[in-house]
Amino acid sequence: MIRSVLDFLENTEEKYGQKLAYWDENNHITFSELKELSRKIGSFLAEKISKNQPVLTYMPKCVECIESFLGIIYAGGFYVPIDTDMPVARVQHIMNTCKSNIIIAKKGYEIPSEISENAEILFVEDMLKTSIEEEKLSEIRRHLIDADPIYAIFTSGSTGVPKGVLVSERSVINFTDWYTETFEFSENEVFANQTPFYFDASVKDIYATLKCGATMYIVPHKLFSLPKALIEFLNEHKVNAIDWVPSVLCMVVNFHTFRKVKPEYLKKVIFLGEVMPTKQFNMWREELPDIKYANVYGPTEATSDCAYYKINRDFSDDEPIPIGEACENTEIMLLTDDGKRITEQGELGEICVRGVSLALGYYNDLEKTDSVFTQNPLQNSYLERIYHTGDLGKYNEYNEIVFVSRKDFQIKHMGHRIELGEIENAINAIDGVGRVACIYDDVKKKIIAVYEGECDKETLIKEAQKKIPQYMIPNIIYSVDSLPLNLNGKIDRVALKKEYIG
Repeated sequence: MIRSVLDFLENTEEKYGQKLAYWDENNHITFSELKELSRKIGSFLAEKISKNQPVLTYMPKCVECIESFLGIIYAGGFYVPIDTDMPVARVQHIMNTCKSNIIIAKKGYEIPSEISENAEILFVEDMLKTSIEEEKLSEIRRHLIDADPIYAIFTSGSTGVPKGVLVSERSVINFTDWYTETFEFSENEVFANQTPFYFDASVKDIYATLKCGATMYIVPHKLFSLPKALIEFLNEHKVNAIDWVPSVLCMVVNFHTFRKVKPEYLKKVIFLGEVMPTKQFNMWREELPDIKYANVYGPTEATSDCAYYKINRDFSDDEPIPIGEACENTEIMLLTDDGKRITEQGELGEICVRGVSLALGYYNDLEKTDSVFTQNPLQNSYLERIYHTGDLGKYNEYNEIVFVSRKDFQIKHMGHRIELGEIENAINAIDGVGRVACIYDDVKKKIIAVYEGECDKETLIKEAQKKIPQYMIPNIIYSVDSLPLNLNGKIDRVALKKEYIG
């Protein structure tokens, strides 16, 4: 019986011990080395932490992060990934919420005094000098159950206030089993990790690698602004599977990278985290028609993904790509505003999720947890939680779920209820537009569109009028060299509102 991701590690180590597991530009590790080093870290921490205690990791994305994650689990705690590029105020908020003063760091990186003065800093290099305490680790393992937390990832969403989403071993095991089986991953997979470890999408790469005995390359961050070098990196390491945010995938084709170099080994491309513009997807598919493409959807609160769609038909540039159907062992319900029924085909509803994928809640925030993790309104005979994503979707004519927008992207303008996502979808399809984001000024009652690309504003308006009603045409349009991205690589709408609304 699998009760922990540590079982993934140990089972894989038996089969593929000497195989390359994880790589970064400064370090690499086999599965046997990973097991040994993470058990050393676990033995060191076992004397310092109690069961289910949060331990923060503060270092750039690297192999040592993964060693530390697993070491924390061996010690009976759960990990909280933070990064040296995070603002100090955000790190302080995470520390205060976790009420834990233990931070694992890597030598050679400066730790701001505002962080170090309130923490006990443990360096990976020192912990790796520890002897493995077999008896102690076995005792901890004996009491571990799959309902125990494995990590807390802090996500701020549209609010800007970080919330610690606490996820159990059971949810990660369930997700990893589904993910690897659905996309037929094996020991032959070579992943290229794009997302930060404090972004839940990285859970896919890390644990699919661990379960299957695959190999994961941590792509140097600088390459995500150098599309030609990025594709050359994929070729150099014979990467055959990626799951990246659309901003990166769009950058590659918007710069016409495939005219210079194409990925030679790539077989599977999965996009996640935000809406993939169909125009840019079609550009990928035209250049690389033999690749298997998939769109996945899900919030951190549902262990990364709760819906998926293997793309199996053609789409016009202004037609949204569905998020498809629920992942195995998960149910998605599109609920009406009153929560009394499932929506009918074409009717807008809130995307709600139930199943083993649901997070345990928000760490040290029961009030916020209770506001979005609620009793299933369609079932009142026993306790059954659902999660309200705050996203709106609908069923199309194929009975597939289509993501429409966030509830807080839904506005009332000129007497009409409008989804900003619908405007974005129409403008994204216009020739000469790279990407676009729409925001709404509630005070001035103006729709604002910010876009990148060579299309001029007059042409944009003229083409948009062919696709959407006049009342949906943005009132104010800004052309920029590039849209701002947040730490996760997604369009930073909070920054846009500060810049253009104030």
